Amino acid sequence: MGYINTSKKIKISPEQKFKLWLNDTIKHIKGKYTISSDSTLLTITDSFSYIVRKGKIAYSTNKKNSEAIQYMLKDVHEPPYINYRVIANRYNEFTPSEIDQLKYEAYTEFPLIKVLAKNVIINYNENRASIKSAYIINKQTKDTTLVEFSYKGNKIIKDIIKNFHYSR
Repeated sequence: MGYINTSKKIKISPEQKFKLWLNDTIKHIKGKYTISSDSTLLTITDSFSYIVRKGKIAYSTNKKNSEAIQYMLKDVHEPPYINYRVIANRYNEFTPSEIDQLKYEAYTEFPLIKVLAKNVIINYNENRASIKSAYIINKQTKDTTLVEFSYKGNKIIKDIIKNFHYSR
């Protein structure tokens, strides 16, 4: 006696596939996270800091991310100090993938990279694993300088865009 195969493969949307993955994954996440109201974006947030002495990482609460930031800073020849502290945030963002074999696409960004040196605070802006600009605040004079980084061939170009002075 023969049987007829009545099972059909049901095609699910990338959003449905992502939501199933999210439901299975959420219980394993340690730390801070947010989920968008439509459940199509998961953001895992990690805050960390590290200390650089004589140009080398001396102490870090997250070695892997500290090394990633140091690599990005070194790429633009920053910061111009050998002793400093870095405070940073990392966001890992997960969204549905349009590629059938994948459940999600992931993107990592560092929305906060703050360098604290002797008399200076530098806030770096990162995009796609490279430093794009920096706000440099002189703690003594209260001057703020905006610097943008770009490339001309293999050479890094630092453009001073604007100097601000705040008096109180």
